[in-house]
Amino acid sequence: MGEDHAKVEQLSLLANHAIELEWITSNPASGVEKLKGGEYEPWPEDKLAAFEAHCTQNELSTALTAYHLCIGTGQRIGDVVKMEWEHFDGEYVEVLQEKTGTRVWIYCPSRLRSFLNNLPRSGRYVIAKNLTQPVSKRRVQFLVQEVRKAIKAQKYVIHGWRYNAARELAEAGCSDVEIQSVTGHKTLAMVQKYRAQANQKRLSKSAQSRRTEQKQNMKM
Repeated sequence: MGEDHAKVEQLSLLANHAIELEWITSNPASGVEKLKGGEYEPWPEDKLAAFEAHCTQNELSTALTAYHLCIGTGQRIGDVVKMEWEHFDGEYVEVLQEKTGTRVWIYCPSRLRSFLNNLPRSGRYVIAKNLTQPVSKRRVQFLVQEVRKAIKAQKYVIHGWRYNAARELAEAGCSDVEIQSVTGHKTLAMVQKYRAQANQKRLSKSAQSRRTEQKQNMKM
């Protein structure tokens, strides 16, 4: 690896960390060179489906559980691995966010509730290493990375699942405050980013539909 490439990669890693801390909203090193670390962007639907399928077919329970918890709750992976069964009451999961120190109660969507209700309980933690300890964050990241390689999704990283949650909430028409109540973003900048994307997508459909309708009316 050349010296310039190494500098760009280091800058990108620092920028990605700053995004995770919500100090900035975009990576200034993105697109300068092809980097190995991936970007904090939502995963496309085909890659999400491929991840689920690969985990299910190969019985990769740890990676699949992390996926469902991250997508379903919109929380950071560091908080997800610390989730305990006693914090899940069948509807809500209680989370003490490591980054903010804030205790939040996240309502679990039906898909996540169904997954958790059918998941064997093998210890104190939802993602259990043994009876009393959780699987480490680094171990989960490694297992997810192996799946990413298998499905050719190296470009996308775990933190992107948090953004998938924010985007889905925005596309469902949730307000900024509602989205923030789920994801726990400290500032509204990232929330507003996905609201803007959702609005653009909706307005694009509306505009193109009106265009088609106008052409049909002209032919009558």
